[in-house]
Amino acid sequence: MADKNYIARMREKVGHEGMIFVIVFGVLWNKERTKILLEQRADITEGWAFVSGFVEYGESPTQAIEREFLEETGLKVKVTRQLGLATKIFEKNSWGDAQENISIGFEVELIEGELMADGDETLQAKFIPVAPEPTMFLPEAQMTVHQVITENELSDRPWIREVRFEASND
Repeated sequence: MADKNYIARMREKVGHEGMIFVIVFGVLWNKERTKILLEQRADITEGWAFVSGFVEYGESPTQAIEREFLEETGLKVKVTRQLGLATKIFEKNSWGDAQENISIGFEVELIEGELMADGDETLQAKFIPVAPEPTMFLPEAQMTVHQVITENELSDRPWIREVRFEASND
């Protein structure tokens, strides 16, 4: 998990002005490639999420997703390829701050470990069948899981999806 104190300290300096966050998410398939590891997060009420998190100062995106898997699921993984890149700009996020998310998706392979949700950020983690397509917690995550299941399975070429601006929900 990103150091909340770091983000809070930066927000104290810039207030609600725009900040850019780099987020990583990972896809771990079962051996048959019929299921992917998804999680139920503590901060969402319905739908599934990818194992994901913020890149912390001083680490690379691949180091970040490997760390997130270990922290949230107890699994040691290794990045095998980049799946895609998605960007989204918010005029106001749910805290009232301007924010741009740059999300980088990776496919990972299991090195070792026993699957166990951390009980803090992740309430449950399990392999979910990709048919029918899992219901994700955000529309963007739904688009991403669709792209992972379809485009990434047909091609080694990563995708790019940009949302230039999203107005606040107020």
